[in-house]
Amino acid sequence: MQQYFTDRKLTVDMEFDMTSEQSHHISTVLRMKDGKTIRLVDSNQSVFLATVHINKNSVRVKVIEPVFESRESKVNITLAVALIKGEHWDWMLQKTAECGVTKIVPFVSSRCVVKDKPDSYSRKIERYKKILLEAAEQSYRHRIPEISEPISFKMLKDFKSDINFIAYEKENSRFLSSVTESFSSATIVIGPEGGFTSDEADYLINHGFTSVSLGKRIFRAETAAVTACIFLDFLGERND
Repeated sequence: MQQYFTDRKLTVDMEFDMTSEQSHHISTVLRMKDGKTIRLVDSNQSVFLATVHINKNSVRVKVIEPVFESRESKVNITLAVALIKGEHWDWMLQKTAECGVTKIVPFVSSRCVVKDKPDSYSRKIERYKKILLEAAEQSYRHRIPEISEPISFKMLKDFKSDINFIAYEKENSRFLSSVTESFSSATIVIGPEGGFTSDEADYLINHGFTSVSLGKRIFRAETAAVTACIFLDFLGERND
């Protein structure tokens, strides 16, 4: 069943027109039939079922019943991730959204291959938001992950949560999967293809981040980001 987000507050029997983009998707891309049922997520992150009524390229929906379910992570996950190359970045956005990330904070560090200028990133941000929206719809999430403008490495200290990690192996690093602390929010910092310098790692550790390992193997940057989100989501459920 297809899901869409709306900025309205929904109630049963409410009727309204879908946006032009949503209407095009329903009537032209999916070729839905009149009377088909869809899922809607409203401004309160509440889920409802609705029927569609198609008039050429215009789609009107009628809310028919609420859906009571819990699909969001029990922790707010902030993923601070260094900018990486094009298609790998897009894949990372999609998969971390599916895995429950709350907010994505791109940053630039010394070993980043990608160093977008602000105007270049601004042109891409709408496409990134669309990737996150579509991933949230596909995975039946109740909220769309946020994504911020890129920040400098040293600004990461301003994005701390209840518990904070940097994916950087030191001699005494523990596995992220072995964390036992209870927390309602977590920040994980993932480096670029070339990793962190020791000075960068020390900077974050000195500002309250704990160095952790994601496992015995070496991951690509985008794989590390997804793995970290899965671990944090699991830990949040376990510590509930």
